[in-house]
Amino acid sequence: KSFKEGIVTSVSLMTPSPYYEESVRLCKENPSMTVGLHITLLATRTRPVLSPEVVPSIITPTGFFHESLDDLNNSNPKIEEIEKEIRAQIGKARASGLYFVYLDWHRAVPDEVIRMIMRICEEQRLIYGQDNHPRHIGENMYGFIRVPFIPESFPSQILPDGSRAYYAGPALTREEQELAYERLENLKPGRWEMVVHPGWAEPNRRSVTELLCSERTKEIIRRKNIQLVNYHDLWKKEFGS
Repeated sequence: KSFKEGIVTSVSLMTPSPYYEESVRLCKENPSMTVGLHITLLATRTRPVLSPEVVPSIITPTGFFHESLDDLNNSNPKIEEIEKEIRAQIGKARASGLYFVYLDWHRAVPDEVIRMIMRICEEQRLIYGQDNHPRHIGENMYGFIRVPFIPESFPSQILPDGSRAYYAGPALTREEQELAYERLENLKPGRWEMVVHPGWAEPNRRSVTELLCSERTKEIIRRKNIQLVNYHDLWKKEFGS
């Protein structure tokens, strides 16, 4: 909906997600939508693509990814196991017939892994799709700078076993919606990247979807003559064909 009726131009998929196959189906049903892979090394209740015995240093004793970057770093992960898992996630996407042109990542990754992802992008003719936060080695992303747009909330709590559970957040308030419109109105000439998390099954994500599809959002874009581009546009400029 956010792509067909709103302003979303590119989407990235998590190959270890239990909903991955459905995501692939939706992408294939909408071939004009630009697709990337959301490399996953941290995630709640999510298992790697590879078997646990192949990547034991990057998962918890119960076989799931770690919750935070600190948790992963404290487990002394082996860089070769991380690379195996990243390449397995890419391989799973290739095997599913998914056409994708960029890589970004979920939550956070060690600096060494940022360099690895950049190297894999160069090797496989993919766009490096992460932002230019000062801690990221990539600096700005092809001249684009990430800017905040929609205030986001990820409510969570610690469970008795020490793991963290995330649950549905409240819908965007009127003030939060107005802040999003204000940020869009105040964009200066330049190249900007906005990252959003639309959805439909719970209040926060549904309200994000509605804002992305709102006539007011589209009116601001028309009036300010904002050109919406996607990662495939960057891919064609970078690689030609």
